Amino acid sequence: MKVLKIFLLAVMCLSCAGCFQAESNLKITDDGEVTMKNKFIGAPLIAGVIEESKNNMLKNNPDAKVRNVSEGGYNGYEIEIFYPDMDKFAANNFEMYQARPGKCTGVQISHGFFYDTCNFDLLFEGQKIDTSDLNAAMTQAFFAQIKFDFAVEIPYAAENSNADYMSNDGKILTWNIAPALINGQDKAMQFNFKIYHPLRIAATFFLTLLVIAGVIYNLTQVKNRKLEKKEIREENENQNPNP
Repeated sequence: MKVLKIFLLAVMCLSCAGCFQAESNLKITDDGEVTMKNKFIGAPLIAGVIEESKNNMLKNNPDAKVRNVSEGGYNGYEIEIFYPDMDKFAANNFEMYQARPGKCTGVQISHGFFYDTCNFDLLFEGQKIDTSDLNAAMTQAFFAQIKFDFAVEIPYAAENSNADYMSNDGKILTWNIAPALINGQDKAMQFNFKIYHPLRIAATFFLTLLVIAGVIYNLTQVKNRKLEKKEIREENENQNPNP
């Protein structure tokens, strides 16, 4: 029986090798717009699972854009969801982005006049599989072949991050989530960055220049008046000398 289990496990590993790939990407623009893209593709044997994943995602996001994807013989979907600002994104219904007491704080936005500070403290909770059971062992073998990445593109370099990979001068952050499915350990994803308000900064700079120019002009006018008064006084003194 033990030999049979090992044989079946090996067959599962070979037949499922690389049969599922997933990507979750966020793109945040410099004006706070957020585009979330989730792509999952797989071999025909898991088509039902992929279809169910798509339906679950669309259930709470009926306005999402869905695109059929075929890559290397695998089929699936790419689902795109748009948020017009960071506050609406922070209020989304995806568990990974929500705060969980004692575990993570989710997405926190602190608004300021010159810039907003965005703090991401996310947690992908792994689930340890009991490999003493044959079905669970085969599931573990299946998970071992999964590719699952989470990537974020932000408008300015991250100030702090625990990303597995960083590129584009700290503006693209990537985490490999697949190991969390294999060994059951939680995967923490943390980073923060600022979104600047260039119009407010420019307006403040312009007004500051106007104030400085006004002060300089007033000081110059006062100085000129003093010089004029001095010149007039000296001229009067020259015209009417004391006896």
